[in-house]
Amino acid sequence: MNDTNKMIGTFNTLMVSNNYPVSCPVAPDTMMDLIRNSAPAEWDEVKRGVYADVQRLVINRPDYADMFNIMDGLEYNGLTLYSMTQTENGEPVWSNIYIQNIEVRDNEIYVDPNLADKVVIGEDGMSVFVYALKDNHFQIRDKASTDYVIEEHGTFGDLLSALIVTVK
Repeated sequence: MNDTNKMIGTFNTLMVSNNYPVSCPVAPDTMMDLIRNSAPAEWDEVKRGVYADVQRLVINRPDYADMFNIMDGLEYNGLTLYSMTQTENGEPVWSNIYIQNIEVRDNEIYVDPNLADKVVIGEDGMSVFVYALKDNHFQIRDKASTDYVIEEHGTFGDLLSALIVTVK
């Protein structure tokens, strides 16, 4: 089992040494609000569902939530782990976990049935990274054929270990 903090530290070192920006951690009170509060009542069903699933992920998988104590997502060498709170000009960035999951579940063109019941946590050029709520596992899935699970990991640290190999 790989330690999440150690793996995030490895990513942090790679990012700094290669002049990639490192995001600040998510404020502890923001994380507590996510854990304690329900989604706003005025949100539609899809948005409330995404909020509840991200909340469930953060509560049930402290190994994943630990990343946000160190950095709010990351972008390195084509690999992205979605952020929780990063904004640009007051708007959430494209790599916001909520924006990405709302898009997966409420898309006018196509709703992917292989991702609709999962929390998409990141991507690279060939794969999407998800948390399978039913199985309590992190998965790397083929981006073009999302029914194909490339790898499955019991811990977030193990997923990070597999991802580090792809960007070194």
